[in-house]
Amino acid sequence: MPEHSMQWRKWQRLFLLMLAVMLFLSRPPVLAQDNSRVLAPGSTLAGVLGPDQTATSYVFDAAAGARLSLIADNADGVALALLVSDSNGNAVARATDAEASGTVRIEDAALTAGGRYFAVVYYAPGSVIRSTLFDLTLALGGGAGTGAGTAAAAPPPAQDSSPPALLEQVLIPGGIEVRLDWTGDADMNLQVRAPSGETLYWDSRTTSNGGSFGFDANGLCEVISGSPVETATWQPGFLHTGSYEVLIFYREACSANLLSVPFTAQVTVNGVLSGEISGILAPPVQGQNSVYVARFEIDADGNAVVSSGGIYPDSSLTLLPATFNLGLDSPAPIQRGQTVAGQITNAQPYATYSFEGTAGEIISVEMQAVGPNLDTLLQVVDANGTIVGVNDDSVTSTNSLIANSRLLSTGTYTIIATRYGKEIGGTEGQFQVTLSGASSDVPVELTALNLPQGDIEVTLLWATSADLQLLVRDPLGQSVFDDVPLSPSGGILQENGNVNCVPDERAAPVSYIYWPLGRMRPGTYEIDVWYQNGCVDFPPAVEFTLVVEIAGQTIAVERAFPLVGQHFVTHFTVLPSGVGIPGSGGFIGDGSASLPYQPQILSAPFITSGQPASGTITPSNTFDVYSFDGSTGEIITITMAAATQTLDSNLYLISPSGNEIASNDDAPADLLAFGQQSTDAIISRAVLPENGPYTIIATRYATQYGGTIGAYTLTVNNN
Repeated sequence: MPEHSMQWRKWQRLFLLMLAVMLFLSRPPVLAQDNSRVLAPGSTLAGVLGPDQTATSYVFDAAAGARLSLIADNADGVALALLVSDSNGNAVARATDAEASGTVRIEDAALTAGGRYFAVVYYAPGSVIRSTLFDLTLALGGGAGTGAGTAAAAPPPAQDSSPPALLEQVLIPGGIEVRLDWTGDADMNLQVRAPSGETLYWDSRTTSNGGSFGFDANGLCEVISGSPVETATWQPGFLHTGSYEVLIFYREACSANLLSVPFTAQVTVNGVLSGEISGILAPPVQGQNSVYVARFEIDADGNAVVSSGGIYPDSSLTLLPATFNLGLDSPAPIQRGQTVAGQITNAQPYATYSFEGTAGEIISVEMQAVGPNLDTLLQVVDANGTIVGVNDDSVTSTNSLIANSRLLSTGTYTIIATRYGKEIGGTEGQFQVTLSGASSDVPVELTALNLPQGDIEVTLLWATSADLQLLVRDPLGQSVFDDVPLSPSGGILQENGNVNCVPDERAAPVSYIYWPLGRMRPGTYEIDVWYQNGCVDFPPAVEFTLVVEIAGQTIAVERAFPLVGQHFVTHFTVLPSGVGIPGSGGFIGDGSASLPYQPQILSAPFITSGQPASGTITPSNTFDVYSFDGSTGEIITITMAAATQTLDSNLYLISPSGNEIASNDDAPADLLAFGQQSTDAIISRAVLPENGPYTIIATRYATQYGGTIGAYTLTVNNN
């Protein structure tokens, strides 16, 4: 470039900078953008979208019965989307340019009510956000009018009546920063979801409007920092107003003795500290997230308000919204085949809809976000207020889908349309909920399972290609599962969905174990659901429903989200009167850490080598604690032998420093005769690492979740 050209550009930049400063000082530092336009039928308006303006809205008036056609064209091949809603914020038509052809259209959409309508042009989901000019053309036929809208207004909706939220922006000269600090050698992750739907975290480092993510501190525990910090920042400029969601994950402890980790997240907007989010997170348990959810909101004047939020484990998905009350809420009716619209905001984090259901009926419920930010969550509640269906994310998106769910009773059901985090979450936007029956790929026979009736019925339902094994162990210790489909006590494996990855002929897999009428035996039964195989290269997320019925009465409905290889265990007890009592359930595999044994260590009976001790595992006494003195390098063997055939014994050995150094559920095969099996537990030839008092925990398979009980003998021997 010639030198004189460079000099001219320097003076030009200086002039523009001075002009910008003068304009900035002559008005408030934060400027809201007004995107509304008046759209007349038969006319074409030119519009623009870009990184600083990702949506443009228009208004028009129409009479009842009008037929709408709306076309947006751009010559750049940018994929756009259209949304038309009424004055109450209810979506009446939408379209997406899925092929990025440069043209998106809504054709011949019926406008049932007269009045004011809104049309929004925005980037299609997944579209590359780059500047583009477009032409928008409106045509109205039938009863259309172009006046001020004198026809009768649409009836108010049962839920939120706010107009659709637009992606407004404000000038924030100081930008936005969210900074996460924590104490301890842990891999923590910061994630911030903006109102546009774009997210900043370690694997999504930039946004289209100047957002960037900093260093992934302690990532994968590879490089440990003494003062770990993670930041999500947006450079000064026009930035989105609205709700920003802050997620803080405890991914992994980087040292063996690290437990809970305190953290602080500071939110700075326009150079001013707007607030802090502080908390303590425990390490994640196997297969479950440990996450803290909070948010901050930026208004049209650029002011920020920080909400502290709270801990939100995966189990929170099955909790109802805090303010939901089945007796006081007034859900709007919804019919099968109907789609209704609503809006989730921080002020109103859920909406409810009701329908009548019949026992055995198959229903599907879908919740789709209309705006780019909303992370939906669906729950279905029966007439007793029990959650009978829940879904956070479908397989391919953050929209929610409860597909082909079987209703277990006749009555009024309530659909709760909400969001991830519910009242403490931070995503907002419009949504659509659709209620339907079984999907088209489900055969007719699935609408009626035609399963035989029994005194005890255990049903496992899920909706993927995964192979889940259902096992039920009776009070005599005899198990019914795919390898043993019949038990001496009368248990029968009637259905075995997707066994060995062979798709269930019903399309939606079902496993069913029952004891026929007249074969009910009092006692405690144990249920084990094992996610054996995903059956595809990339195993899908699985949500299963486990239903237990005793003498025709449903006593338990469990829902869980296992990972491949995980076991979910629960139990129930049948009283001599025939009444069923459900027990607690959960995932196993956390070892001794899942048992509150520490308070019993000081009072634990002392056991010496070669001197057997005895005890009993009962529903109220799920483990016993013993102690012995050991020396460094000493080799010991511990045996826990059941005195009755029902107890499935389990052992843990804890060192003087509190570390679990050995465990066993079933005796190792090399200690047994060929072909022999045993549920006794043996810790064989364990080498003691230090001097001092050792702790033995004598328990059962699945510890507090298990169902086996009985007497045992415990022996410690020096080798």
